[in-house]
Amino acid sequence: MRRVLLFLILFMTPVWAFALEVSAEHAILIDADSGRALYSKNAGERADIASTTKIMTAFLALQTADTAERVTIKREHTLVEGTRVYFKEGDVLTVEELLVGTLLQSGNDAALALADHCGGSEGAEGFVRAMNDLARQLGMENTSFANPHGLNDDNHYSTAEDMAILTRSALNNAAFAAIVSRKTGSVGSMAVRNHNRMLWNYEGSNGVKTGYTKKAGRCLVSSAERGGQTLIAVTLNAPSDWNDHTRMLDFGFNNYPARRLATRDAFICELPVVSGVGGAVDVRVRDTLSCVLTEDETRFVRGEVELPRFVWAPVGQGETVGLIRFTLNGEVIGRSELYAAAAVPEQEIVKRTLWARMFRRLM
Repeated sequence: MRRVLLFLILFMTPVWAFALEVSAEHAILIDADSGRALYSKNAGERADIASTTKIMTAFLALQTADTAERVTIKREHTLVEGTRVYFKEGDVLTVEELLVGTLLQSGNDAALALADHCGGSEGAEGFVRAMNDLARQLGMENTSFANPHGLNDDNHYSTAEDMAILTRSALNNAAFAAIVSRKTGSVGSMAVRNHNRMLWNYEGSNGVKTGYTKKAGRCLVSSAERGGQTLIAVTLNAPSDWNDHTRMLDFGFNNYPARRLATRDAFICELPVVSGVGGAVDVRVRDTLSCVLTEDETRFVRGEVELPRFVWAPVGQGETVGLIRFTLNGEVIGRSELYAAAAVPEQEIVKRTLWARMFRRLM
């Protein structure tokens, strides 16, 4: 294989970088597409997460039940403490209505009813075990769920980093993303208003969840989209969470725009083809690649192409022939296969010669 280094010149407009300070004890800002952390403050330390727990509750419920399923409210659902939708025993609601009550109204009764219903024969306890199983699958290594609503418990905690991982996955669920982006909704005959003020106060805001207990402090997970780029911000124990998120999101959009590394179907080079009808084939990029980068970081991005010196015919159209990889200070930030843009059949005279040689060997 041969390697060719591509020294990239990315054209961009200057951005103003500034130091970011937040009131939160724990915080993180990530790019939703790549998962890259753009800002971090004690993000790996365990902390109480209050009602941001309900991101996992709703995400798991959507994987477990149909939104049209009907749920009967039990007495134990109505006795839970904290913020509630104030259901009555015997009320019948759909899973979708309970999701609205959980995510917009932050109803602990709605979250408990969801967990009880989706936990099947094991009820809410089985659902909580499934929450922890899903957390492990997502790579949330410092998270433990003890309930579906987020009320204080010594065995109930997470980190800002883990909550960003969860939210990134949850927002890929279209139904979840649609609900958390609503400013208002209805649960039965009751109209509810989303507690997330970012939806009104921040341009491009599209979710996701608030939380508060006296022990956890003010917790907030928010997301916003501008120009096709989505950022996710998480703060735990943040006295000034709305201001924190405004500053964090502004910081991300202003300093870390998504920059194009490679464009799908872009021409790379001609690759020699031995014994083919054509002597070479165009090599092109399989995928469009982008990465969020500061202006300074673009100077250190390197692209490396891996290709053989030649290929033997026949070559199929779209056949993978190599790889392009982009790195920043040695870390891979994007990669894509390289493919043959056209088919190159083997020459007939070569085919006949090969068959003749094989025949003579058999004789």
